[in-house]
Amino acid sequence: MHPAIEHSGHYSTSDGHQLYWERHGTPQGEPIFFLHGGPGGYCNNKHLLFFDLNHFDVILFDQRGCGRSIPQGELTNNNTDAVVQDIDDLRHYFGFERISLLGVSWGSWLALKYQHRFKHRVKRGVAASVFVPVDEVFDTYDRILQQTLERLPEAGLTLQRTYNTLCTGTPQARQTAALCWSKAHLGESMTDEQLNAFVDHSAIASIRLELHYHLNHYFFTPADMLLRISPRMTLIQGIDDTCGMASLDWLRKRSRASVVQVRAGHNALEPTLLSKIRETLNP
Repeated sequence: MHPAIEHSGHYSTSDGHQLYWERHGTPQGEPIFFLHGGPGGYCNNKHLLFFDLNHFDVILFDQRGCGRSIPQGELTNNNTDAVVQDIDDLRHYFGFERISLLGVSWGSWLALKYQHRFKHRVKRGVAASVFVPVDEVFDTYDRILQQTLERLPEAGLTLQRTYNTLCTGTPQARQTAALCWSKAHLGESMTDEQLNAFVDHSAIASIRLELHYHLNHYFFTPADMLLRISPRMTLIQGIDDTCGMASLDWLRKRSRASVVQVRAGHNALEPTLLSKIRETLNP
């Protein structure tokens, strides 16, 4: 049994977002921020499985436009650097001098950006199932996403058209576009009835936000090519994750971090990855 939530609430940014947060664990423990995947994901109690709650003071938060953050699905002032700044603003809000980090998938890139930009604020960190939107990784992922859509019987589906419909289409058109996207990604694991139940307002907002980031190349800039990784960071990667391994290759060229590879895919909650993350994080 996990301890009950100590606190939850919303933090107001200076530019119109309200970030939902939860605080779990031991108030006098090592402060650690969990950075969820996506873009467009959100935090849930499964993410507490990574932590020994008798040791850590855990901050979970839903990134801009995600989950229970308000406005849900908002794209204005929603970019990578803004989310990285949010991490430090929340650190200050909670009164922490330094924090540790766990970022998974998309959250791994946020963790790596944060430790580069705010290196004096980081005690240690883990980036798991790494994702770096450098050209060679982005191009591969973009091709996978497009090919996934092309397998559907609906003709002419593209990432840009799907995004445009989700932004400006009628409610019915948005629902149809989100269903197509979800069918392409989840179709083999869900029945049509389950897919229809899954695609609600929140799912549409999440898909639109994910495509907002993807079509903007995740706001990757030339300055990101100068990223350096502290030896206080550990990279944990499943070797069956194609984009993750390509990201790891890029990171190794500019990193003094420890690298751990395991037989696993991309999902950080897979038993092998989960076990290795817990082993690395928890004393």
